[in-house]
Amino acid sequence: MDIKIAFTICSNNYLAQANTLKTSFLKHNQDFEFWIILVDEKSPEVDYGLFEPAKLILASEISVYDFEDLLNKYNIIELNTSIKPSLFKYFISQYKSIKAIYYLDPDLYFYSSLSLADNLLSSGKSAALTPHILDPITRDGFFPDENTFLNFGIYNLGFIGINPNNVNALRLLDWWEERTLHHGQIDLCRGYFVDQLWMNLVPVLFEDIAIIKNYGYNMAPWNLHERRVTDVKDKMMVNAEDDLVFYHFSKLSEDENKVSKVYNRYMLSDLESLSLLYKNYKLLVANNNYDKFKTIEIAYKLKPVVPKEEKKNFLVKVKRRIKKLLH
Repeated sequence: MDIKIAFTICSNNYLAQANTLKTSFLKHNQDFEFWIILVDEKSPEVDYGLFEPAKLILASEISVYDFEDLLNKYNIIELNTSIKPSLFKYFISQYKSIKAIYYLDPDLYFYSSLSLADNLLSSGKSAALTPHILDPITRDGFFPDENTFLNFGIYNLGFIGINPNNVNALRLLDWWEERTLHHGQIDLCRGYFVDQLWMNLVPVLFEDIAIIKNYGYNMAPWNLHERRVTDVKDKMMVNAEDDLVFYHFSKLSEDENKVSKVYNRYMLSDLESLSLLYKNYKLLVANNNYDKFKTIEIAYKLKPVVPKEEKKNFLVKVKRRIKKLLH
């Protein structure tokens, strides 16, 4: 029997989002197994039976990488993303008959099925990627702009599909894994941004890569200049042409009028239909014990996350290095 798998990666403090994702995904993709990879230790504060029928496993129990080494050198963002390619390889090794595997960020929410991506993989494509944007952004001083994606990656790795039956996908995973396990840090001046920035090279280095140019895939705060939800009743559409497959509620703000914590191009008061999506999503996450889970401290002592100021000002550092070299 052919098996299709979707998995997410998170710590205890993101379990409300992971559970919300699981419910929405399985509602529209009933022929999948859903897995939660917990980058944390189990907490006595959590009833893990709440996540069924998802299967939950600790990242530390998967022996395809040196977990202790990763704990010693990575912060929590780097750690979660560094094991992603290894987990694809783990599932391939565990199942003799596997048709497709998808990684999904825990802050995605599904409104329709993955039929387009599934068709691409079943037709022989080795991997499916979604670009952050499909249309140009006006140079007007608002954020995000096109340089955002030159810095952090053309493709958003909150979603990726892999066809384990294509040899090019297996080669891609080996290449990607070697880089994330050893060079999965956030160091923008040196061209490192976790697992994501490496994907810029994939359509050049590997064959049969599907680039999904569909406005309903990975709609998110960074591409609202080109996408509008045009129906929020029975079947949600984007730009009146594509089904809304999933929205990426990245860097969700608790401010009721903000689209995200970091982007200022739009406010929710500018986007009535999207405002309703956000309101409904926040309610679902709250009902999945968000207030409880978000307070659970991660069990591991890890490096601190790179300050936001360093990310914003890394171009200044690059210019200083160039100036120093020229003198």
